[in-house]
Amino acid sequence: MKITCIGSGVFSLALAKSLSKKKENQIVIWTHDKEVSQMALNENKLLFDGKKVYKPQNILVTSSLSEALQNTSSIFLLVSSLYVKEIVLKLKKDYKVNIPIFIGSKGLLSEKPYYFTHFVKKALNAKKIAFFAGPNLAKDLFNDAEVFITVATKNKSAFSYFQSIVPRKIHLEEMKEEKVLELASVLKNIYAIGAGMAYAKSPYRSTVFSYLTEAYKEYNQILYETLNYSGEVIYTGTLGDFFLTGSSFTSRNFSYGRLLVKTKKEAKLFSHCYTVEGKNNLEILPMMVKKMNRFPLLYQIWQENRLVK
Repeated sequence: MKITCIGSGVFSLALAKSLSKKKENQIVIWTHDKEVSQMALNENKLLFDGKKVYKPQNILVTSSLSEALQNTSSIFLLVSSLYVKEIVLKLKKDYKVNIPIFIGSKGLLSEKPYYFTHFVKKALNAKKIAFFAGPNLAKDLFNDAEVFITVATKNKSAFSYFQSIVPRKIHLEEMKEEKVLELASVLKNIYAIGAGMAYAKSPYRSTVFSYLTEAYKEYNQILYETLNYSGEVIYTGTLGDFFLTGSSFTSRNFSYGRLLVKTKKEAKLFSHCYTVEGKNNLEILPMMVKKMNRFPLLYQIWQENRLVK
C-alpha cells in the first residue's frame, strides 16, 4: 500500500518511519530539497533533527511530486503552514478525488476559506479528508513511542483507512469538528509563545503551568465563541496537545516567546532562521477571533509580536 508524505520536516519523517513499521506499507516522502533525496538514494539515510539516521527499506524519498503521487493510496500533507496553499495547488495535476488526504500542517490561510480542510476540499474537490493532531513530539514518534492522535473528519471511511495503516502503538480517536481541531492547533502554538514569555519573566515550571491553566480557559472560550464548540468532550488533540506544546521548553514557539521578552532583535533573527508556526498565524488570527482585546493573554502575545520589526 503506497502512502505519500508531503514534506520532509521532522514530523513528516517521524510519521513516515512510524508508518513503515507495517511492512505492507510503502512510504514515499516528497521533498523540495534535492540534497535530502540524494542522501536517501546514495547513503540510504535520512536527516532527522540534524542527524543522519538509517532509512527503513520501505521508505523512498523523491523530489518529484508526480512520482510521489503516482498510484498512491493516500496523502499526508505535512509541510509548513506557509507553503500549504502553494503545494496543494501543485497537487492538482496528479491528484484523484478518491484519494484520502490527511492534513497535519498546523495553521491558517491568510484569506478565506482560512481553514486548510475547506481549502483542500475546494481546490482539489477531495471527497475524503481529515485533519489530525495530538500530543506527539516528533522525536518520540520517531523512537516508536506509544501515542494518541485525534483525527477530525466527517468521512467515516477516511478514519477507517487511517486506522488500517498505523502500527499498534498509534491509537486514534475520532471527532467530527474539523474546524475546531484546526483552530485549536493554531491557538496552542500561539499560547506556547505566551508560555515562553511567562518563563522569561519568571523562570520556573510552576509559573509556566499556572500560565497554561489560565491560557487554556481563554483557549476554550475562543473555541466556543468562534465555532460554538463547548469543549465538553476532552480529546488528546486539544487538551493533551495544548499542554505538551506549551510546556516544551526547547520548542520553537516557546523559544520565540522567551526572546520576545529578552530582545526583539534576537526574536526577529530567530524567526528568520526557524519556522515558528505560532508567529506565522498571529497576524491572521484577528480575522478569525473578533475583538481580541477581550482575551488578555492572547492579546498580549499579539501586541508583543507586533513590536518585532
